[in-house]
Order: sequence, then C-alpha cells, then structure tokens
Amino acid sequence: MISQDEKDRIKEEIVTEINSILEKNNESFRMDKVNVLNRKETVKFMGTYRVYERRKYNSITREINAFLEKYGDVNVESKKIRDSGMKFTSVSFNFEL
Repeated sequence: MISQDEKDRIKEEIVTEINSILEKNNESFRMDKVNVLNRKETVKFMGTYRVYERRKYNSITREINAFLEKYGDVNVESKKIRDSGMKFTSVSFNFEL
C-alpha cells in the first residue's frame, strides 16, 4: 500500500503539472485537487480539468495524458459542455496504483 506522504506527493505533482500545461496554453481553468479512493489492494487517483479553447483540446490532452501515463494505465473520458453560453470540454481521468 502507498503511504500517505506518497499519496500527497503524487496529488501535488498531478495538480502542479496539469495547471502548468493549462497555463502554458493560455487556458483560464486551474485544477485545485485530485481525489483519492483507498481500496483494499490499490489506491485510485481521480481528477477533472476543463479545456475552453476547443482547437487546443487535442494537444493539451495529449500532453497531459503523456504525463499521467508515467503512473500506468490511465482511463480518460471527455464531454463537450455548453453552460450559460460558455463552451468547454470537461476531461476526467483516473488511474490505480
């Protein structure tokens, strides 16, 4: 099982890296946390971020996925959202260690 210090380090690393990629691409959204689900044998990390500039979605997502894949198999789901005139793509990810 992963120690609490290791979980905290991974969570901080994910938030920092994803926000860095979003900032580099002039996206206004910033991720604030990664959720952790403790299971008997594994620990599941889950998070969500938004991409407002749809033309940049593919390149941003490719870069973030490449970073997350260092932790193993990553499940990624995205959904286009239109909320009060705002258009963005919501991207959810999770992986288990």
